[in-house]
Amino acid sequence: MYRPGVTRRFRPAPLGAVVLSVLAMATACGNDSAPPPSGPGSAHPTGAASDSRPATGPSPAGTSAEPSVPGTTHAGTPRCTRGDLGLSLGRVSPGAGNLYAPLVFTNTGSGACTLRGFPGVTLLDGTGDRIGAPAERQGETYPAVVLTSGDSAYAALHTVNEGVSDEPCREPADRVQAYPPGSTWALRADARGFTVCGGVFEVSAVRPGTGP
Repeated sequence: MYRPGVTRRFRPAPLGAVVLSVLAMATACGNDSAPPPSGPGSAHPTGAASDSRPATGPSPAGTSAEPSVPGTTHAGTPRCTRGDLGLSLGRVSPGAGNLYAPLVFTNTGSGACTLRGFPGVTLLDGTGDRIGAPAERQGETYPAVVLTSGDSAYAALHTVNEGVSDEPCREPADRVQAYPPGSTWALRADARGFTVCGGVFEVSAVRPGTGP
């Protein structure tokens, strides 16, 4: 009870209570700069990835395709080689100053094989020497041709009639030599009656059949 004229004295708080109070205030202030939680579902403050490992991209080309086996096509059918094939040159057909002849590859084996692309073609004289430069590729590449036993595919040889240009004709051919597409071994066939003129000697990619 307050009494006039009497000075009231306050007892100081214990030292331990003061220390606890200061620590509590420091802890409360420090919570504003605490790092965000890092558990599942927590957001990264910058939106950046949480690790530096490179992202996993698509599988390298060819990893899901068939093994890269020499002589094997994408369908798993072996590529036709010289041992599987016979070669012949069909009848020469004229048309508007041009001459065409089908170069025919026939599967002479017992199993299926595949041809796709351009053959390498040269003309030979009676002694086996090459006549002029090899045929140049002309036109697009057609889809692969699967040849069962006895089936054929052909590539068209093209030249022009004599007199179409001032460039003279080559020596008449005795034989034609052809490398099947993708092969390093050649076949030969009779080519008598085929002569390159006007500096034009072209070959198409193979397609099904024995000619147009």
